[in-house]
Amino acid sequence: MKNLYTSTMNKKAILLCLFFISVQLMNAQDDKIKFGAYARALQKVNTMNNADTTNANHTSKGNVLMDLGININPDKKTEIQAIVRFNNDFSGFYTAGASATLRQLSVKGTVAKIFNYQVGDLYMKLTPYTFFNNSSEGSVNEALIFSDMRRDYTNYENLSNRGNSWWQQGAATNFALAFDQAPIDTIRVDGFFLRNRASYATFPSAFHAGGKITITQSSRLKIAANYVNLFDVAANVKSDTVLLYNPVATGEINYKIVNGANTQLSLIGEGGYSENAHTAFKSGNSKGYFYDAGLQLQLKNQHLILTTNYSYVAPEFYSSAAQSKRVNYGGTVTDFQKYNNTLTRGITIFDLVRDANIYNKVISRSLMAYNPMYGNAQPYGKATPNRTGFQLNAQYKDSLQKIVADVDAAYLSEIAGVGSSQLRSFMLVKGAVDFNIHKFLNWNKRLILTAGYSFESTNRGGDVLEKVSLVNNLADLGLEVEVFKKMSVLGGYKMLTSKGNEFISVRNTYNDLIVNFTTTNMDVAQTVIAFGVKYRFSEKSYLTVQDHLFSYQDKATSANNYSLSQILVMFNMNF
Repeated sequence: MKNLYTSTMNKKAILLCLFFISVQLMNAQDDKIKFGAYARALQKVNTMNNADTTNANHTSKGNVLMDLGININPDKKTEIQAIVRFNNDFSGFYTAGASATLRQLSVKGTVAKIFNYQVGDLYMKLTPYTFFNNSSEGSVNEALIFSDMRRDYTNYENLSNRGNSWWQQGAATNFALAFDQAPIDTIRVDGFFLRNRASYATFPSAFHAGGKITITQSSRLKIAANYVNLFDVAANVKSDTVLLYNPVATGEINYKIVNGANTQLSLIGEGGYSENAHTAFKSGNSKGYFYDAGLQLQLKNQHLILTTNYSYVAPEFYSSAAQSKRVNYGGTVTDFQKYNNTLTRGITIFDLVRDANIYNKVISRSLMAYNPMYGNAQPYGKATPNRTGFQLNAQYKDSLQKIVADVDAAYLSEIAGVGSSQLRSFMLVKGAVDFNIHKFLNWNKRLILTAGYSFESTNRGGDVLEKVSLVNNLADLGLEVEVFKKMSVLGGYKMLTSKGNEFISVRNTYNDLIVNFTTTNMDVAQTVIAFGVKYRFSEKSYLTVQDHLFSYQDKATSANNYSLSQILVMFNMNF
């Protein structure tokens, strides 16, 4: 981000800027300039409940900020969007720690009534195998008391609050053509050119370019072609610098075999290839491919969607923008990095909800590390390499949304052994359900129960030195009771257990194995219990006061056990 002022910005400058904004708001007489804003005040008080003579066992921090959105329409075809952040830490005094930064800036518009374009900061998403920001671990159907924090603080601060889109900087364009009395209904073309890394003295510039062509033949048939390429440009660097090229090309199909008023049966699929090429290792360049095909049955009267598919993702398949993880497991937690005087605290389900600093904002140039405790079957999403097998998904949502349910199941295996001739097998079953009890009882006030559960097992045969047996369980429970109009009492419970052993591969920056595995044994239980109140000013603006109690138990090594608690007050407002 670009600093507009230093952290010691003069108080008068802030007041002058806010005064200018207020004048513009009052005097604006047309629609050429529009304002919107997001404001948040957050105060956290954390307590480590373990005896510790070296590290502080009590921390308190907070801030108040406003993201001012400015939309300027110089003409009917052009729009300039900017978000300026004003921030002030509660620990500051007389604006010490205050700052103003440019958070986002973009220009978008239309050329000749056909071409749409956007330049600057933008969000980009294609398919799960090409350009896709996979959801973070540690959640299966979170209670509202957790999901509010994850959405409005953790994801918002990491610019990952737009679903599975990556926040990028660059340019994008699209246009569509419609045809009358032709074999094709429409053709849509999307293209983008993004900066992945700026030039440095010893590193070249890196860019991501690609696009998508979607052809709609009719209401029954749609096909698409995707292409993305992460590549280096050698500018002002030594000629022997290793340059990366990672092109990925795929094709999609969606064909409605049955297209009735109530019943739809569709053939869906995607397949393609990738190349992971480095100029210094031409003989070692790897090429991989994948295919993912299945059927989707939609029963509209029954409010049910069933999807089943078979996928094969080769061990060599590499797609940087689809396999980059949202969580950086090599990062350091913000609160209580040490405990019991010397032990380093790792990332837990407590941190996954509320620690914005452990999240990754950039697309990685190689496979990132992961923790099998939080997901071992598909740690890089559907594009996880060296996986094949069947998957099933069922979704149910009645017309009044009294019950909303989602169930996933998968049985996968490795294609090639890693560190062994034996192959791992993976079983994954998870389900989520929301019970809107107040709708059953025709109450005006909310009474909502949410539940989610995930079971995952990993197994590999062989002798004692190569055998694998790991079982992970994750449970989410939540309750919202509206006791007064717009005032709700919230409760939440989150539990994760992981027991068994696994061998974790260690790779270099070229995705080559440098160590076949490092052994890890786990017998861990993590729990979070939370309760609080929430007052809704509107659907997007609220005040909440919460208390969270976290416990980490390592049954194999009791010295690793600890617990902590957090009291937080958070005010969110969109206007």
